Amino acid sequence: MIHRTRAECGICKNSDLKTVIEYGLVPLAGDFPSSDQLQNGQKYNLNIQFCTECGLLQTDSTIDAGTLFKDYRYISSVGLAEHFSAVATQIKSKFNPRKVLEIGSNDGVLLKPLSDLGIDAFGVDPAINICKIAESKGCHVYNEYFNEDFVRGHELDNHFDFIVSNNCFAHIEDIRSVVAGVKRALCEDGHFQIEVHYVKSLIDELQYDNIYHEHLYYYSLSSLHHLFSKNGMTIVDYEEIPIHSGSIRVIVKNCVSPLGCKISERLRLERECWGVTSLGYFTNFGERVDKHIQSIGVQLNKLKGKIVGYGASGRANMVCALANIGPQLVEYIVDDSPERNGRYISATHIPIVDKNHLDKDPIGPEYILIFAWNFAEPIMEKLQNNQYKYIILFPEVRILGDKKHV
Repeated sequence: MIHRTRAECGICKNSDLKTVIEYGLVPLAGDFPSSDQLQNGQKYNLNIQFCTECGLLQTDSTIDAGTLFKDYRYISSVGLAEHFSAVATQIKSKFNPRKVLEIGSNDGVLLKPLSDLGIDAFGVDPAINICKIAESKGCHVYNEYFNEDFVRGHELDNHFDFIVSNNCFAHIEDIRSVVAGVKRALCEDGHFQIEVHYVKSLIDELQYDNIYHEHLYYYSLSSLHHLFSKNGMTIVDYEEIPIHSGSIRVIVKNCVSPLGCKISERLRLERECWGVTSLGYFTNFGERVDKHIQSIGVQLNKLKGKIVGYGASGRANMVCALANIGPQLVEYIVDDSPERNGRYISATHIPIVDKNHLDKDPIGPEYILIFAWNFAEPIMEKLQNNQYKYIILFPEVRILGDKKHV
């Protein structure tokens, strides 16, 4: 079965889950159909729920992982190569590991710089097409799913002194098996580092375009603490980072130890000051989402002039579906990834093209709607020789004059 309804929390198995957002039927954010697939587009129900026990925000349903990730169209090197080069340097300087495993290694954007630093680095990723790209760079990759069975099957117990996972911890349905596998594969004094979208940034900045089927979980430090402590591991450090418009980097040690002052204070702030562990915090978010979706259509329909988009991301798929943005409003969307060029936005069938199409457009646009708004600055820098106006949808709809930056 491709689509399944969730019966209990993905972390603590609590069945008392409260619905805070109802999206209804929407496409998969990673679905960019080709022209011969347009009539076969699938939509699946999606609601967002809050766990009253551990505080985890999560989807109410799951999609078969093979449907999502076997043929994957997201390439990390497009836009993130510099970030992950810096992450490799940070890992080397702070931990100096001998042997590293990356869960969700994508096209080798982190594995390659780790290897270049002399680290024995391996990756695990289920996407066949993306693994081939990583292997073409000389990276060592297991084209499989990571979990406890993977560790056992490859006899990798106590094999790595450092394991890392970036921007995929939200995608994994059986997250408890993954953490159990991490604990098993780590040396006794090893460390696990993750980067994941931080739920407080998502809520405060109204980033509902980053909520979709592929993102099953939306973590606070409190929910992560609950997950790791149940598996005999301890969060020893964290930092908020700007990647993806608000993520958190968390470092976990493979042992049980008292929480440090920094972690204890952050957990207190989430619980007592910000309300991140309370139902009301997320209920208010749902109300704000409904108002914003309505405002998008009103604002775009007011504009007189040709509009094209930039950035055919999962965010674009979601906001186009929710706000019914089709070719009647946005003629086409430019994207830098060769994996998406020539394809379409799933729900509303806006064509996706490369930048050459924009440069050669005989009737150039007046407005560029930046769907990848978290990369607005570099996109506008790339287009700075043109007289475009820019539309940014989040956290509120804004129109920027030509050459003005966010």
